[in-house]
Amino acid sequence: MKQSFVKNRWYYLGGILILFILLFEAKGEGDFHIFMSASKDLLAGKNIYTELYHEWYHYYYNIVFALILAPFSFVPFYLAKLFWLLLNVFFVYRTWKIIRNWLPVETLTKKGKVIFYVLTFLIMLRFLRDNFHTAQMTILILYLSLEGLNLIDQRKIVWGSFLIALAIDIKLLPILLIIYLVYRNQWKAALLVVGFIVVLLFLPAIFIGVDYNNFLLAERWDLINPSNHEHVLDTTERSFHSLTSLLATLLVENSGDTYALPVKRNIADISLEKLGLVINVCRLGLIVFALYFLRSWPFKASSNNLQKLYELSYIFLVIPLIFPHQQHYAFYFIFPAVAYVVYFFVSRFILDDEFKKSKNFLTKKITFIAALAIIYFLTNSHFILGTFKNFYDHFKTLTYGILLLLLVLALCRPKKLKLD
Repeated sequence: MKQSFVKNRWYYLGGILILFILLFEAKGEGDFHIFMSASKDLLAGKNIYTELYHEWYHYYYNIVFALILAPFSFVPFYLAKLFWLLLNVFFVYRTWKIIRNWLPVETLTKKGKVIFYVLTFLIMLRFLRDNFHTAQMTILILYLSLEGLNLIDQRKIVWGSFLIALAIDIKLLPILLIIYLVYRNQWKAALLVVGFIVVLLFLPAIFIGVDYNNFLLAERWDLINPSNHEHVLDTTERSFHSLTSLLATLLVENSGDTYALPVKRNIADISLEKLGLVINVCRLGLIVFALYFLRSWPFKASSNNLQKLYELSYIFLVIPLIFPHQQHYAFYFIFPAVAYVVYFFVSRFILDDEFKKSKNFLTKKITFIAALAIIYFLTNSHFILGTFKNFYDHFKTLTYGILLLLLVLALCRPKKLKLD
């Protein structure tokens, strides 16, 4: 028993530390209070998509999730939130395990593994903290998406498709995975995902009635419709970060941001119609650029797990960029991309002795380290030096950090790694 404790002492200490953090974080209301309030209003027959929570926040998620939370309205809020946070710890653990299993981590030395683990979670620390502090949904959505894909790989197609459908129904963000499944010749899974989405849309009618369910579905679409004015000129909150927010601040002089600092940031001033066109062209460009990462003709499976992770890293990284109304916590979706890029760095620049002998190795290594450092600061600036957070949000520095990560990811092609 004593030997077991000594051997696993860091796991025990880490678990105790996480528990203390969760006990503290469960004291606040966070966004989980919005979820619980919407669930109570659903039982009361209210329009949960026009109700404002915490004065001005909407409930954007699906009816099913609000129904699932209904039983927790009968227990103290603190206990309900603590249980939700504990679930999120499990979701992070499973997400990390799936990512790690798709990476050939066994090729790393003990030192390499330590560097890989530390750097990955150092970069992700801010996004983990934000999601646990706000008790948000992003951790769940990424977990459902990756677990679903993992189950499909294991030929458990029905369960895998259901999890992906649930993720999409909760929030539309992972909807690109349907296109990905079709491209990778997973037609059965893609069709099942679509079928399960339809089922999840109308399933609540069993509990709340057909008319009420149909009414709420229409109201939710009115709220999340990407063509809405507020989703084109995506600056109603200074903390929004995405391609839509960045382009709105760069291309429109008066972008409607009432919290904007008196510091110029626009480089042009175009109409709202032209802005919408530019945004959609850029979105389309990012979607088409996925072909660079897929590296094969359509309707063929990925060549290996590393290639699959490379593809999915790009897809999840792009998701919060192309969808409007994204807060900082939504960029937790970069988790696969960060893990892949850090693994590439360790494998290529620290452990590849042959590559170390190549021309300009030192210059390439310094450039890569500098890029990782800039990405870290731009994505974690609120966490590192929060005093200037208003400037970071004003200039959308987080979005620039994600775009730089995208560029680095594009350069880290799997074929450059010698894993034999």
